[in-house]
Amino acid sequence: MGNSKEEFTIFGEEKILSERMKATKFMRAEEKKAVLRDWQRFIESDFDRKYFTKRLYDHLHLHCSFIAHFNIHGFYGTYFENPEQTLEFLKQFDRDYGYKSIEYGNTYWFTSEDYHDLNAGMAYSLEPYKANIYADLKQKTKEMKLKQMEKLKIEIEELDR
Repeated sequence: MGNSKEEFTIFGEEKILSERMKATKFMRAEEKKAVLRDWQRFIESDFDRKYFTKRLYDHLHLHCSFIAHFNIHGFYGTYFENPEQTLEFLKQFDRDYGYKSIEYGNTYWFTSEDYHDLNAGMAYSLEPYKANIYADLKQKTKEMKLKQMEKLKIEIEELDR
């Protein structure tokens, strides 16, 4: 996956090579490659905070239709400290959900000529991990909700005393 020369397919026919990232007005091709590497490392780390780089954060809120949530810490807290929110976040990069922005409901972030190469690369990078990530996040969500239910049960029992 980390091989920058690896060819991959999005939408079944469009081939993109990460070594062919195009420079844009606001991002050099080398920066796009670095963002893609950061993204891959972040996914592989199970969304470890130390791999959520400023470069990745900047790309997400500037070129992927996410709001900034005030800063990198707010963004990370919003999407990666709660497994249910992480699932929602990832749907934006999932072809099964049509690459729709979870903030705005459109696909411009994905189809934009300037960043399609990078954003498609990010979506592709998720594919091999998606099933396991989703299963893990759903299990964590279930465990979290069961703990919440137990806490509520205790609170209700205390009200009856």
